[in-house]
Amino acid sequence: MAFGEHPLWGTAHIIRADAHAHDVRRDCHRLHRGVYIEPGTDLSPVDVIRAAAMRAGPGAIVAGTSAAVLHGAKFVDTGGEVELIRDLSGHGRTRNDVHIVRTDGLEPEMIDVVDGIAVTSPIRTAYDLGRRTPAWMALGRLDALAAATDLHLGQLWSYVRDHPRTKGIRQMRELVPLIDPFAESPGESWLRWVMIQGKLPKPETQIEVLGPRGELLARFDLGYRRYKVGIDYDGVEFHTSPADRAHDRRRDLAVRNRGWEPIRVDSATLSPHPDAVIRTITDALVIRGYRPSEEKRRPN
Repeated sequence: MAFGEHPLWGTAHIIRADAHAHDVRRDCHRLHRGVYIEPGTDLSPVDVIRAAAMRAGPGAIVAGTSAAVLHGAKFVDTGGEVELIRDLSGHGRTRNDVHIVRTDGLEPEMIDVVDGIAVTSPIRTAYDLGRRTPAWMALGRLDALAAATDLHLGQLWSYVRDHPRTKGIRQMRELVPLIDPFAESPGESWLRWVMIQGKLPKPETQIEVLGPRGELLARFDLGYRRYKVGIDYDGVEFHTSPADRAHDRRRDLAVRNRGWEPIRVDSATLSPHPDAVIRTITDALVIRGYRPSEEKRRPN
């Protein structure tokens, strides 16, 4: 997208060449010093990040959840705050929903340019996000970033290994092997993390169950082909209406007729009762031949 197609311009960084500073200050809404928006313009998340980067000026690097958004990650909640990295001259601060971190630890090769905006690379973005708590939320963000980019897990592991004393690095080391670009929602990532923390085997993701004529009957979010146990995380937006529930019942009956045991989990159960979720899944696996002691002895 060319600069002229963006809704933003400013006195220091003119995007619309026909807009003069005096006219902008008179007719437009001020977002940041030197950055304005035309009345009635709806800003996308990328526009909000662009405006903050424009205000910060040359040398500012978009980072953290904001970087994940620029890289195209879905389901990443920035919390309404834009994250930027600058060099050590000056103070770190948060103002007007813009959080600036001062550091000299950002290597040049860890900086990309997306849509004309300097941003941390996928590896550096993953490194920053994966060290933040809580771990289940960090995993969801890492999954979303991996799905949107060519994040190379081997290179990420090398980068993590080269920074052994950084805050949160132990959590990062635990999460790297769990990253799955096929996760389709933060809820799925959360459930997968709870299952692994509950000592269950690492589940597969997006398991398709076919009918007798090869037609697709269902696709489970998570599950175990060996034991024919499929698990879905039911989000509020897709599984609460009467029509949705009727569809889910028909689907569950169809996969049971193919020998599968479907299990549904929602946030109302997972959040207060994760142990109950683990017991339900474990019981279904054990009935179908799973033995935790044998699983521990099986080589990777």
